[in-house]
Amino acid sequence: MRDIDLALFTGVDIPIPECQIIIHQPSIKEISMIGEKGFLAGIQVLCIDKDQFKEGKTDLSNTTNFQIFMTIMQEKEAKETKECVLEVFSLIIPNTKVTLTPRALLLNYNGTNIIIDEGNFDNFQEILRQVFCLKKKEDDFNPANVQAAKIAEKIKKGRARVAHLKGDDVGSVYARYISTLTVGLRISIDKLINCTIYQINDMLERFSL
Repeated sequence: MRDIDLALFTGVDIPIPECQIIIHQPSIKEISMIGEKGFLAGIQVLCIDKDQFKEGKTDLSNTTNFQIFMTIMQEKEAKETKECVLEVFSLIIPNTKVTLTPRALLLNYNGTNIIIDEGNFDNFQEILRQVFCLKKKEDDFNPANVQAAKIAEKIKKGRARVAHLKGDDVGSVYARYISTLTVGLRISIDKLINCTIYQINDMLERFSL
């Protein structure tokens, strides 16, 4: 695994030499422009891991993550999923046209055609999992550590009770995280919404300590 801890902490763009692209770490504010639900749906597909399906009866030992990803993207019923994935691409590689071919993703990037396929998809996924704090072999986003997760869960349960009484939706996960940090660390919302997911998770971890 590449050493990108400092890059994650500072929020700078991260190159992936194997793919010949540079990944932009979007802020919470930028993510809100495409919608949190769509973002989460898109990034989950991009970071799909065949080990998630080990408990099922399907034998995927000879199947790659890229093959599963391409199968999902080519399903006729997956129009909304495909749109979510393309919206995520608009955040992480801005101003890039993405075309799905039968065997690869073709990116028109800075006037150059770049291919993401079987040979470099794992490298692409590795960086995305670190940027978006998505633990391998798990099916959900996670705060940086157990204590931070407990804090987030308490907030979620509290809001859920109120929402249940009011008949409302519980709302945004990241909005709850930012609300907690605003009160706990006395940092303005304006500053927090310009942080990346990694930075927010790191602050949750520090706050829990």
